[in-house]
Amino acid sequence: MDYNYYYQDNQIIFHHSLSKNPDPDKFTMHAHKMCEILYFLSGSGKYIVEGSEYTIEPGSLMLMRQSEAHKVQIRPDCTYERIALHFSPSIIQQIDPEGKLLAAFKNRPLGQRNFYHRGSYRSGFVLECLNSMKSDTDDDYSRRLSIISHLFPILSEVNAAFIARQDETESKPYQNISRELVYYVNYNLMSPDLSLDSLCEHFLVSKCHLNRIFKNATGSTVWNYVLIKRMMAARQMLKSGKPASEVCQACGFRDYSSFYRLYKKYFNTTPQKEKSN
Repeated sequence: MDYNYYYQDNQIIFHHSLSKNPDPDKFTMHAHKMCEILYFLSGSGKYIVEGSEYTIEPGSLMLMRQSEAHKVQIRPDCTYERIALHFSPSIIQQIDPEGKLLAAFKNRPLGQRNFYHRGSYRSGFVLECLNSMKSDTDDDYSRRLSIISHLFPILSEVNAAFIARQDETESKPYQNISRELVYYVNYNLMSPDLSLDSLCEHFLVSKCHLNRIFKNATGSTVWNYVLIKRMMAARQMLKSGKPASEVCQACGFRDYSSFYRLYKKYFNTTPQKEKSN
C-alpha cells in the first residue's frame, strides 16, 4: 500500500492511500476506536459491516462508528484507491454537545445504513473537502487544523443525507440466520458463557456450519470477532478509569492472565499502562 498523504495524532488519522494490486488476504475484519469516513476513489468489491454487505463503487462513502466491525472484500485485479478519515467524537462534542452531527454514526442499528452511493449525497463536494484537508506545510498544528476545519462541512452533508433517508424502508432486521447470529453474539458479547457450543445449541446447527455462516456474514470467525469486540470495549473502559481487574470480568474473561496476554497482543501495551495514559 502506498500513501499519497498521511497524518496521525491521538484524535485523528487521515490518509489517501493506493493499493495497485490489492491482496484480499491482507484486508481482514477489524474495528476502530474512532469513527471512520471512507471515500472510494477506485476499486471493485464489497464491504461487510456487522453482517450487512455493500457493493462499493467510485464516489461512494462508508461510515463506521466506534467498534463497528468491518471488512473489505476487494478484487485483486483492480487498483484500490481511497481516502479515509478516522476521528474521535470528542472533537465534535466540543462544537456540537448534542451530537446532532454524529447522528449518521450513532442513530442507526449496528451494521445498517453504513453505505451512501454517489447519487444520495453531494459526492463531489465531500471529495473536495477531503482533498482540501491535505496541507503542504510540515507544521503539525496547521495540518491538524486543515483536517478539522473541513471535517464539519462533511459531517453536515452526511447528516443531511442521513435525514433524507429516514423514511426509507429498512430491511427486516435479522431476516435470516446470519443477521440473527450477529445480533445474538453482540447482545451476549460480554457473557462468560458465550461459546461455540452455546451458539450451536441455541441455533441448532453444527460448529462447522455456524462458523461458515458467520464468516460469510462478517468476514471473521465467531471467536476472533468476539475477541476484537471485547478488546475494543475493554480499551474504552480502561480509558474511562475503571480498574483492570474489573474490566477483565466485565468483558467476559474468566482469568486475568488470559485478558492481559490478549490485550498486549492487540494493542502492544498492558492494561495498566493503558489506564495510566
